[in-house]
Amino acid sequence: MKRLLLVVAAVFLVYWPALRNGFVWDDSALILRDPFIRSWLLIPAGFRYFLFTDATASNFYRPLQRVANTFDYALYGFDKPWGYHLTNILLHAAGAVFLFLFARRFLSPNAALAAALLWAVLPLHSSAVIYVSGRADLLAALFGFAALYLLGFPRASCRLAAAVCLLAAMLSKESGIVFAVLSIFYLRRWRLVFLCAAFALYGALRFSAKEIPPPYKEPVPPAVRPILAARAWAEYAGLLVAPIHLHMERDLVPLGAENNKEVLRQARFREFQTLLGFALFAGFLLWCRRAWRADRVVFGFLLAFFAAYLPISNLFSLNAAAAEHWLYVPSAFLLLALARRFGSSRTAGVLAAVWFCFFGVRTFLRNADWRDERTFLETTIRDGGASARMLTNLGTLESTQGDYQAALADFKQALSRPGDQPFAHLGMAATDIRLRDFSGARSQLEAVAGLPLLHAEYLQYLATVEYLQNHADRVDLLREAARTGSWAAEKRYVAHLDERNEKVPAIIELKNFIQKEPFRAESWKMLGDLLKQSRPDLAEAAYVQAAARDIHFTR
Repeated sequence: MKRLLLVVAAVFLVYWPALRNGFVWDDSALILRDPFIRSWLLIPAGFRYFLFTDATASNFYRPLQRVANTFDYALYGFDKPWGYHLTNILLHAAGAVFLFLFARRFLSPNAALAAALLWAVLPLHSSAVIYVSGRADLLAALFGFAALYLLGFPRASCRLAAAVCLLAAMLSKESGIVFAVLSIFYLRRWRLVFLCAAFALYGALRFSAKEIPPPYKEPVPPAVRPILAARAWAEYAGLLVAPIHLHMERDLVPLGAENNKEVLRQARFREFQTLLGFALFAGFLLWCRRAWRADRVVFGFLLAFFAAYLPISNLFSLNAAAAEHWLYVPSAFLLLALARRFGSSRTAGVLAAVWFCFFGVRTFLRNADWRDERTFLETTIRDGGASARMLTNLGTLESTQGDYQAALADFKQALSRPGDQPFAHLGMAATDIRLRDFSGARSQLEAVAGLPLLHAEYLQYLATVEYLQNHADRVDLLREAARTGSWAAEKRYVAHLDERNEKVPAIIELKNFIQKEPFRAESWKMLGDLLKQSRPDLAEAAYVQAAARDIHFTR
């Protein structure tokens, strides 16, 4: 019990400053704008949709992340972000506890404690724990390690509980599938029928859910993937040993540079990183070979690490090249292998203690990087994460806060990055509109014309330009934007009809939309507002529907 309390205390010691942080980055889409987390009644509907309902579509099916957000929204609403951060800290602490309980079956109590403590304070995990939207990793690891622990008991009830945990791990994040695969190798008492049932139910839920295809991304050529995989191996190895520059949006190719000297420097670094990655991977294979002969438990942990790491190795298509929080699960098995191999060494114990202190301090300081949106973006860019997306997000923030010149500079820097950057063009168009530079806005909008991903935004901005420049009421453009299915565009179109005193068409339009997507409390409230003058009885019924879909509903 004392060891368990020590693990929990270590988590709270290094992560309590996160309670002062707000919502950042994807929290806007996954919390503030997700309609499915606002009522208990919408939990079943949340299982029928992929993430990012009102943002850029994804192929992420993680309904239990929504369920956890629903609990937080019920308790804290949107004005107490500290509650969401507290939930993340509790989930991480619980995951570390089950990691310790699982490790104790194969390691001495002190070695298991060392592995759990290091995993609990590993700075790479800060982007999963401090970042509210990173809780999918926390949930997958918690349920996954709980399943592996429960599978160590012979009772049928424990095996059934383990199957439920494995299903929960998969429904938390796709990486949870790794635990289901590992359960076959680690515990021979596992009955295949439970595993098949968990996979069948997961597949039935995932493939019956409504998925909007994410934007097409050119796949990495097969010949390039081993190079990126080697660079990722070296990148992650460096971050595990010396997590100094931590930031989201890590890339493995040279970024755009303004001078040839910087281009050459980046190219040399990536070449060195490629060679180092191949060398480190060769060393890992030698370690596996020795472990196979000397200690099959160590070999099992190394195999589990590689199985968990393989999906993020860049040998397969990913939505990014590297991300720190992707090592949340694989790092646990690597630490278990190290603890098993060197757990009896006094020198290793001293090094582990020093490592623990360094990691704890680094993680503690990392909390401040996520204080708010501006701090997060500026810190990420400063520490090397100056990707086009980060620069675009910073430019958007600068523009909305009135610093238009800084915004334009950020957008121009984003456009200098390799590849197409449609969101940067759109951000520059919005800034040009605020500056009344309509020719510049039209030029930027032309760059995104015809892109299905941004068609609704393109039409709305074009309507704004037409109104401000030519005093033309282009309701036709707003109508076309609404037909894309975007709730933001639909809301603006209905509001514009109301402004034109066309309440009946506005009500008909909104009712038709509600028939397609009845889960939005905001749309029901909007309908009530439109009806309250002419039909107060129908308005009251609409408000009742809104209240059923948002437990914090207010008129």
